[in-house]
Amino acid sequence: MVRVKLKIVVKTVFILCIMVGSVYVLLPRNLCERDTSSIWNSTSNAEGNPHNYTLILNNPGRCDVTSDDVFLLVMVTSTPGNREQRLAIRNTWGNEANVKGTIIRTVFAVGLTQDAKMQGDLEQENGVYKDIIQEDFVDSYRNLTLKTVMCLKWASEFCPNAKFVLKTDDDTFVNIFNLVRRLRRLKGTQARRFVTGRVFTGAKPVRETADKTEARWCLTKGDYPRDSFPPYPGGNAYVISNDITRLIYEVSLTVQYLFIEDVYFGLCLEKLGIHPEHNGEFVFGRDVHSCEDKKIASHWLKTPGAMVRAWQNLIRSC
Repeated sequence: MVRVKLKIVVKTVFILCIMVGSVYVLLPRNLCERDTSSIWNSTSNAEGNPHNYTLILNNPGRCDVTSDDVFLLVMVTSTPGNREQRLAIRNTWGNEANVKGTIIRTVFAVGLTQDAKMQGDLEQENGVYKDIIQEDFVDSYRNLTLKTVMCLKWASEFCPNAKFVLKTDDDTFVNIFNLVRRLRRLKGTQARRFVTGRVFTGAKPVRETADKTEARWCLTKGDYPRDSFPPYPGGNAYVISNDITRLIYEVSLTVQYLFIEDVYFGLCLEKLGIHPEHNGEFVFGRDVHSCEDKKIASHWLKTPGAMVRAWQNLIRSC
């Protein structure tokens, strides 16, 4: 009797799986439509991405030290309204005094808000911490590439002697101790033309989808004609050596704009013949960090509380 009931349960589950799968297959899958709006990037064209934007907020002396001793420049892409998230980073892994004997500089990069009060709050925040840079493009999801190019430009102009640059997002937690240890192990040519992060290889563009989240990355053949992307490091966190920061910025001006910023970064690397190095310690998901593991960065810490808790867990284990 039990065996008969078990067979019925298994059969029922099997039928349900088929039904769910069939529904998914039959869902209307929309073809991607090309976005021709000009608000998100008015200066790009088929020949390249001239990046004709001007700094509204700047802290050009951020990397000024007595000698060329900045080891790591941390550039955190943020949005104007994410004040509390920036504060959490300043008080945790982004604190420049975390690693004794290592000079670290942290800068937050944002675009333009059309909210006058938010802009005023941002300027006040920058007056206190003097660590925010802002250009006059609209801060939006489709302008993340502009924000990354801004970071490359700023790093090459105002912090050219930093040995390494970490580009990361404000919902990323970084085990700064593991990262510095990893970078200090690089010797000689290992630290040249160096890019590392969680590298994606053979990824393909989304051409049609029924998923709203996936729709954010929809690309038509006109947007991107190739069938796959070049290798690229996930945009939530990657490290580059200072000898190529300027090169990547300059080549970005000649690469046709693509709003998927990490793929765009990969296109720039491809054009320079630079191969990013995969490191599995750059992870997705809210992994718990400790001094016993080798994780360097994890993603999706969307609240200041999550950032602080991750830091407390890390410090307790060290």
